[in-house]
Amino acid sequence: MQLSKETEKLLLEASRPGKWVPDEYDVSLGDIMVDWRQAEHADIGIVGIPFDTAVTGRRGCRFGPDSIRNALVFSDVYEPGLDIDLSRDFTVTDFGNIDVLVTDVLGTHARVEQVVTEIFKTGVTPVIIGGDHSLAYPDVCGLLNSVEGDVGVINIDAHLDVRVSHHGEVSSGTPFRRLLERAEKPLKPQHFVELGTNGWLNSRYYMDYCREMGIRVIPCREVHTRGIAATVNEALERVSDGTDAVFLSFDIDALDLAHVPGTNVPGVGGLSSHQALEAVWMIGRHPLCRGIDLVEVAPALDAAGVSSMMASALLMQFMGATKKRRGG
Repeated sequence: MQLSKETEKLLLEASRPGKWVPDEYDVSLGDIMVDWRQAEHADIGIVGIPFDTAVTGRRGCRFGPDSIRNALVFSDVYEPGLDIDLSRDFTVTDFGNIDVLVTDVLGTHARVEQVVTEIFKTGVTPVIIGGDHSLAYPDVCGLLNSVEGDVGVINIDAHLDVRVSHHGEVSSGTPFRRLLERAEKPLKPQHFVELGTNGWLNSRYYMDYCREMGIRVIPCREVHTRGIAATVNEALERVSDGTDAVFLSFDIDALDLAHVPGTNVPGVGGLSSHQALEAVWMIGRHPLCRGIDLVEVAPALDAAGVSSMMASALLMQFMGATKKRRGG
């Protein structure tokens, strides 16, 4: 597997997940990981983006990529409920962390777009760990750059993230408006779903914008009422209708703060851990699904590391769904 020399220079090494309790019959994620520079192919490619300069609210999610990797120490590669075993005919690599420009949001976004575009073009399914949610913009741009047709996006998030700006600046609240209003190959409103919007955390102005644009918003209250399967199926039908690829952007604050206290804006009444895992399983299995970003885990704001462990479980679930999608 090859990336250009210019892109390779933007990647910094990251530690491989360790083992929790050594057991000759257990297989950990670290056991099945390969070096991307020596592998011909990988099914999943992890990439971290330690950047939170654009976050609105409390900072600290720049430490998310390494914290989530550390939490993967608890993860073996078999899930009895799904009967999925990643140790067979499935390869995972870690591209490391992107060398971000800590004081330059747009410069960092340009680096992210370059790296993510090349990863998509290798055929690897990227698992992108943030970092703040402004990074969804270059992540989705990377997919748009690598397919001929349109892309569908599901944003699982307590917030709409379609702000105009914060004092004229790009922020973690602006990525999807930027994608929708992109001059070249924008994200089409009919191919975008907001799922899990929750609590007293949004403005009517932005909800009106979504309605006027024709964006489907499925609030968390509707998820609780109708069920996770019905709402995710609706979202998938919408974002896959007339598109060549689907991307999942997952802000960890979509979960109830009982499950995820370690994020910049924790919310009450959000998704349960089971609902979140089911959503990732369903979306990751879809034939058009090409990748995920998971953002805004802030370890310093966490309690006993539970938010990082929740995030690592979501990423393992996505890997399992990817194997299922590929016939595993």
